Amino acid sequence: MSLQSTSSIWKWNFTTTIRRGSYLAAVFALFLVVAPGHSQTVSTRTALSVATEAAKTTLTVTVKDPAGAVVSDGTVSFVSNGLSLGSAFVQADGTATLTLDKVTASARQITAVYSGSERYAASSSASAQLQADATSGPPDFTVAANPTSASLNPGDFGTFIVTVTPVNGFNQSVTLAESGLPTTTTSSRFTPSIVTPISTAAVTSTLQIQTTAPSTSSGDLVLPFGGNGSHLAYAVVFPGVLALVGIGALRKRGGNGLRLFGVAVLLLASASGLTACSQRYSYLNHPPTPNTGTPPGPYTVTVTAYSNNGGEVTSHSLTIALTVK
Repeated sequence: MSLQSTSSIWKWNFTTTIRRGSYLAAVFALFLVVAPGHSQTVSTRTALSVATEAAKTTLTVTVKDPAGAVVSDGTVSFVSNGLSLGSAFVQADGTATLTLDKVTASARQITAVYSGSERYAASSSASAQLQADATSGPPDFTVAANPTSASLNPGDFGTFIVTVTPVNGFNQSVTLAESGLPTTTTSSRFTPSIVTPISTAAVTSTLQIQTTAPSTSSGDLVLPFGGNGSHLAYAVVFPGVLALVGIGALRKRGGNGLRLFGVAVLLLASASGLTACSQRYSYLNHPPTPNTGTPPGPYTVTVTAYSNNGGEVTSHSLTIALTVK
């Protein structure tokens, strides 16, 4: 009876220890998982100020965390009436600035929207009042887009809707162009590239930006003999050995079967030599430079809209904050 009790107590203690150990391990694992998650969702505060000077409007945003420390990553879009007037990257001092040379009369208020990042949560500012351009004056237009910031993986594409709004009866054709992207690893296209607003009706164009994914070279293929020496092996050594075997078989007096074998080996040696010298083999051993894809990092893409009435060129622009991961 005493032995059974001792055994039961031992089993109970062992089971309790296992359960407590599992509980502590689970709590420790939860701490490791949850702690980094909280550090990636720090809330932010976004403040917008507006200044007008020399017929241009400058929008300045300051992004801070709850403790008052500046936030130094992410992008800010400036939105009015559902359209973005442009975007900018947040700088090291926590500010993002956008200068507008033309503000439509309908843009009475504007809001700055911080996109957030891996560490900080998104936020938006209170609406700020704009002193829109007067409705009287020469015909003109404004340009806006939605969205004006994007984060893409190499190989992905982004789509942006560019809106041209006429001012004071503007009805000339407007040509759209883009700059700021690496031309060798990205491409962009407006559809259409020329738009013509009619009276007070705005017109839109779709901008598509295509990035490039990295690709390996065919030179990474492993050939049986390996390395650059495989070209010599296929072109000289291997065909030479086959030729010696074929000649040896032809010189033997072993009947027609051995002679036919010798002829077959000689034909194989000739084919091997020609194959080794072919363009495909040269391509495999001397391939083009591998494509590294679109380099990761931030890109400020400038969309310019310009019109020529035959004597004067009118142009306006906006910026798109593009991040390639």
